Amino acid sequence: MNCPLQTEETDLLLDYSAGRLDAARAAALTQHMEQCAACAAFRTEQTAVWNALDLWEPAPVSMDFNRRLWQRIDAAAAAPWYQSLRDSLRFTNWKPAIPLAAAVIVIAAGFLLDHPGQQARTPEPGVSVTNVSLREADQVEQTLDDIQLLQQLDAVPSNTGNSKTM
Repeated sequence: MNCPLQTEETDLLLDYSAGRLDAARAAALTQHMEQCAACAAFRTEQTAVWNALDLWEPAPVSMDFNRRLWQRIDAAAAAPWYQSLRDSLRFTNWKPAIPLAAAVIVIAAGFLLDHPGQQARTPEPGVSVTNVSLREADQVEQTLDDIQLLQQLDAVPSNTGNSKTM
């Protein structure tokens, strides 16, 4: 038999301790416990728990328990609406929501830091801002390229003035 503690079958040991196993499985488990100290210790501890539960006696219920219970229920039902609202808005009721709110804030901050918004640029003083189309921008770029090419041609010395006449 495989050890129930190693195979995580503690329910089998609990059923054995409670006496809910059939005779064949109980006999096999008893034989296993003779060789396995961990399972034997588990059985001993569970037996102690069951014995303690058998000895435990609850406190007796008072004779006016039902009457006091119904008085508290009626008092809660008769309370004004603002008192129940105040009770529902207590800090202890919001404690489970605090980790969720913190997670939402962290995610929102991460998103905002990763995706900064576009800031509007203010024009410098003395510069007028006009809307320029893409076609006009291409024309300006072509014109600047032509001017640069003409300046490069002017910088090249001409050989016509140095030629010898015959």
